[in-house]
Amino acid sequence: MAEPRAQQSDDPRGWRKEARDLSAAVAGGAIVGMPLLYTMEMWFRGTMLSEWHLGAILALTLVVSFLSSLESGFRSDDTLVGTAMEAVTSVGIGIVLSAAILALVGEISLDSAPSEVVGKILLQAAAVSIGAAFANAQVRGKSRTGDEPEDGEEAPEGDPEALQLRADLRDFSAAMAGSLLFTMNIASTEEIVMIASRLSPWRQLAMVGVSVALCYIILFASGFERHDVYVKSLFQSRAFETSMTCAVSLLMALVLLCLIGEREATSDPSTLVASVVTLGLPAIVGGAAGRLVV
Repeated sequence: MAEPRAQQSDDPRGWRKEARDLSAAVAGGAIVGMPLLYTMEMWFRGTMLSEWHLGAILALTLVVSFLSSLESGFRSDDTLVGTAMEAVTSVGIGIVLSAAILALVGEISLDSAPSEVVGKILLQAAAVSIGAAFANAQVRGKSRTGDEPEDGEEAPEGDPEALQLRADLRDFSAAMAGSLLFTMNIASTEEIVMIASRLSPWRQLAMVGVSVALCYIILFASGFERHDVYVKSLFQSRAFETSMTCAVSLLMALVLLCLIGEREATSDPSTLVASVVTLGLPAIVGGAAGRLVV
């Protein structure tokens, strides 16, 4: 598919477009795969698979990613060669993202047996890769008000401040709903306490940084910045949009841990902080995903 001339002149080497495409793939992979990356059964099963099973999983993932990329991949290349390359890239993104998250939560390390590391990563990468391959359908063309408006559709009428307040409340509720949906079945599990017990203060900071980065990527790799602004202010900036989504999602993580979490997760302040940070990663991914569908 040819690029518009104006876009080609702004990005002659295509690097910005490639960065946007890869960011959309990371966003799609994180949305689909994050809950499974926190599942103990998936960790354990990855250590039990033989080389034959791992090869079959990798081959199946490539085939599914190829078929998914034909219709809704993260690039606009619709040739068979381009689609095949996109499928390989999707699997690569799935492997890298899965390895990064598993290392961040302490499930794999330099001391782990290579066979266990490979098994855990490949099994988790299957879901993440398919999410990356479906990135175009998941996150592209979304906006604060849902899908892009059709031609001739009239803008809402009324007081700008009231319209802006409604839009902000919709954002707030969408972030709450998304984070709740992603973490309701995780908050009560022992995986949260297990991961939290592994997190040093520096690793907690790293997890917060990764959470914020994924939130930003999900929101703005999708074209989310194309939304109606009725009253221009700091609250419509990218930094505030990202910060608000992260804050709401962390608050939901805290509430869920206090209501349905393991007792050990709230036993003392330091453990509670580590548990909130641990649950905050899928909560923030869910909160950002919720913003895309409202």
